[in-house]
Amino acid sequence: MDQGLTAATYEPIRPHWFYRKPVDDEDLWLPFSQYDNNKLNSAFDESTEGQEEVVATDDAHYDVLLRERIRRAAYWEEEPTAVLRATWFYKGDMDPHYIPYPESLSEHLELATHWLPRTTVEDWDSSEMHRNTYSVKRGIENTGYEIPEGEPETVDHLVFMVHGIGPACDIHFRSIISCVNGFRTVARDLVETHCSAARAEGQIGRVEFLPVDWHNPLHATGVDKVIHRITLPSIERLRTFANETLLDLFFYSSPAYCQIILDTVATELNRLHGLFCSRHPDFQGEVSLVGHSLGSLILFDLLTNQVIGLGHPNIPEDSGRCVGAILAPSPQSKGLKATLSSLSSDGNQQSKFHRMRLMISSVDNESFNIGVGQAYIRYPQLSFNPCILFALGSPIGMFLTVRGLRHIDPDYSLPTCKGFYNIYHPLDPVAYRIEPLIQHNTCLPPVLIPHITAKRTHLKGGLTTDLKHKMTSVLLYAWQYFSYTPSGSRHSRHSTQDASAPKQQAESSTALPQSGRTYGISPGMLNRGRRIDYVLQQTAMESINEYLFAIQSHLCYWDSEDTALLLLREIYEESGIVLEDLSS
Repeated sequence: MDQGLTAATYEPIRPHWFYRKPVDDEDLWLPFSQYDNNKLNSAFDESTEGQEEVVATDDAHYDVLLRERIRRAAYWEEEPTAVLRATWFYKGDMDPHYIPYPESLSEHLELATHWLPRTTVEDWDSSEMHRNTYSVKRGIENTGYEIPEGEPETVDHLVFMVHGIGPACDIHFRSIISCVNGFRTVARDLVETHCSAARAEGQIGRVEFLPVDWHNPLHATGVDKVIHRITLPSIERLRTFANETLLDLFFYSSPAYCQIILDTVATELNRLHGLFCSRHPDFQGEVSLVGHSLGSLILFDLLTNQVIGLGHPNIPEDSGRCVGAILAPSPQSKGLKATLSSLSSDGNQQSKFHRMRLMISSVDNESFNIGVGQAYIRYPQLSFNPCILFALGSPIGMFLTVRGLRHIDPDYSLPTCKGFYNIYHPLDPVAYRIEPLIQHNTCLPPVLIPHITAKRTHLKGGLTTDLKHKMTSVLLYAWQYFSYTPSGSRHSRHSTQDASAPKQQAESSTALPQSGRTYGISPGMLNRGRRIDYVLQQTAMESINEYLFAIQSHLCYWDSEDTALLLLREIYEESGIVLEDLSS
């Protein structure tokens, strides 16, 4: 060792921060973006000993507590994970990538660089060192890590996403948090590719998507224990699937549990909105809502029963609406005529009377006297007025019909939400249309959502791999939850499929991509006079067997680039920004 080497030749290295993420029973260390890393290093350099420093990272989705060295979620429940200020890395013979050393060991290694010749440190990843099992590197350079730059902090639009039935939201059994994180990534990539000019000019930043979970609070009430005691022991997998998913539909039809669900969703929406505004005090954008499956019905019921003028942060505790007449009168209703008469005589209830009259204009009066419709519910109020409601794979049309609604008045609109889009996959067994309820004497075809690019798989080329992947996912899903195929589902399968094919082909061929043409027929004011029903395009492989891909079709929206692009187009259209068309 060169004893004459002085500390003056020492060159300090800039640390890079990492966070631990559990992936498939393995803990991985992932680097923060360069933007977040600069914030963490600045906060660390300026921190005072004994005082905790909290730094918002990952687009303010997570907070890093520098002193405790933990990273915790800001908006949803998630187990906190460790963070690391890394300067030294190692890679064993069996390691696929370099791993950061613990901070204490890195400090000892860094101290040694004060006295070791510089060439010695640089040669630690040479072939000589490889024979000693480990390759060691100082600094994150040349370790193979891809460091993202980080997104801009400006948020143009806030979107809350509400899940449907069950704890899993897609065919990969991901939670609502994972699905929304994935959808946010898809939307971010689309903004990069379809808004390059606007981003270069600084006109747009990003769209924020946040998850709203109501399943866990509902099943935390203890009702699952009662259901478990009364569940038969046979076909255990199928009954477990039904209890965890399909049972949510019955819960929403129950007066007690419907109230819990509505209160949970509204409370969570208000909490998340307030928290977001506190973390983004300069936010001036609009707020939209996305509901999948039953989640879209929950949001539609909430928005139908909002009171105009109460969209502000400070809402009185007793501001809920004890109303069941707009979409669903209670069994204790005095009758439609009596209800309308009492409302019309009350000067403070004129707006409520007007909205009720629009929605029930064509419903048989007698159906209200026998209790047809949703149970008597006290609808909570939101602390904000959403801009648009996007319904994905939604059963709203079916539920409105079975509640006794035969026709939606063309002049009706949601009290506090000006936009409404009903987006569905043509094979989705849960989805229903809305426009036929508004214009029931005409057959206006849905708007065909264009493919994002030529990425969609066709019969020529690439079919085998993609088909194998999709079929494997579908069959795995079915194998895990179902132990038999109902006999009634097999009869006339081919004849039914053959009969439905011409109808579907005719419907798709008449729908015009992205034009929203009305053919001279008004789709009503539910979406400001614009089209409401939008249908995704069916892929070539899905047409092979419609029943095989039915379940996947209901769960496809979370990964659908076409769906995300439609949302972004409509969101940014509100700001006068037109996304670039890359499909040609």
